[in-house]
Amino acid sequence: MTRARCLAIETSSSTGSVALDTGDRVLERTIATPREQTSLVLKIVDELLAEAGLELADLAALAFGRGPGSFTGLRIAAAVTQGLSLASGVPIVGVSSLAALAERGLAARRPGPDRPADPELALCAVDARMGEVYWGVYRSDGGKAVSESAERVGPPESVIAPEGAFVGLGDAFSACAAGLSGIRAAAADVDADILPRARELLHLAAGEVAAGRFVALERALPVYLRGSDAWKRR
Repeated sequence: MTRARCLAIETSSSTGSVALDTGDRVLERTIATPREQTSLVLKIVDELLAEAGLELADLAALAFGRGPGSFTGLRIAAAVTQGLSLASGVPIVGVSSLAALAERGLAARRPGPDRPADPELALCAVDARMGEVYWGVYRSDGGKAVSESAERVGPPESVIAPEGAFVGLGDAFSACAAGLSGIRAAAADVDADILPRARELLHLAAGEVAAGRFVALERALPVYLRGSDAWKRR
């Protein structure tokens, strides 16, 4: 069955990406550094649409990684998505960047014919700077990452391991290694290099698009978990 056409932008981390679901295939481009995100996102959107032979108005939805993550990166994704929606009338879906991280990590561990079942829980922890981490727990449900806890920000020592087998995902496991040592020891596996991608945003947004659950243009905003001026206090 052909999927809904959707464009996704994920710029919450050091490596950004833009992905386009044409209905029968996914096209994706990576943005290697944060400095390039502002200048390249719109260019990549145009390139992907041209490659697919589509116009912006042909899309069913625009998805963006709403965070938590880099303040600057989140503003880029939200602002570009708002601008594209305003210009085309295409509705918006906001997707948690932590959920996208869990989606990617759990998908890599799904069992197959020659692969035993892996943990279906993921504890995602992302470096929030200033000695803190953004974190949340997710489980695999029907092939999608579903939240098991509220998304939180706090010192690494405040992170609570879920009950049962789980994997640890996110750069906080290297940036805040000492504070997360207990979580690392309890985890079945840890991947500190994995980052959220636009491709996973598409998968997570699909249900919202199918149900017609969109975000109003003025509410398509980043989720910081703490004030965007927090850095001024340190």
